[in-house]
Amino acid sequence: MRVVMLSPPGAGKGTHSRWLTQQTGAAHISSGELLRAEVARGSGLGRQVAAYTDRGDLVPDELIFGVLVPAVVAAARETGGYVLDGFPRTMPQALRAAQIGLELGITSDAVIYLTAPEEELVTRLLDRANRDGRPDDTLDVIRHRLAVYARETAPLVDYYRGRGILLELSTDRPEADVRADLRDGLEARGLVLAGGSQTVPDGTGASAGAKDR
Repeated sequence: MRVVMLSPPGAGKGTHSRWLTQQTGAAHISSGELLRAEVARGSGLGRQVAAYTDRGDLVPDELIFGVLVPAVVAAARETGGYVLDGFPRTMPQALRAAQIGLELGITSDAVIYLTAPEEELVTRLLDRANRDGRPDDTLDVIRHRLAVYARETAPLVDYYRGRGILLELSTDRPEADVRADLRDGLEARGLVLAGGSQTVPDGTGASAGAKDR
């Protein structure tokens, strides 16, 4: 299974991405985790990334592509699939990813869009900051990140919806209900979840690059 997870911060991309990987054996590729790992290593790339993430701003395309493309290529080669969490975040990223996808033959089967009310997102992110000790999740930074999402990433929703490849789900309810609807939505698209094995059609929808981006 090869899917892209799209949502505002705090809507559950990580939680539901990990569940999908457990169900399918595909690799979970989190753009945020990869970037934080670079920061933790203290590499030159990591220092550049930190300058943006500390403010809650989007990381420039040249930096994020340099981290993500090798991870996606490796995942497609080693597991036959991926759950791409948190990318793309802008239309230019989506269009560039489309070109890379065509060049490398890496296509996805669906774009999963998770939603929740803004105040719920803020509450979740503040709780996560307290639980995980993430210094970037202050209230001001959270508000800024949500504003950046609304400006830069939300337009992708209409784009993917117009392409007929968007699966939209509210996460403002029990996880079990979200997962049931997610399973049903993927099965309706010919993607069968079966506890780690599945039937995978040829990807024709999005890509990581995506053919339709």
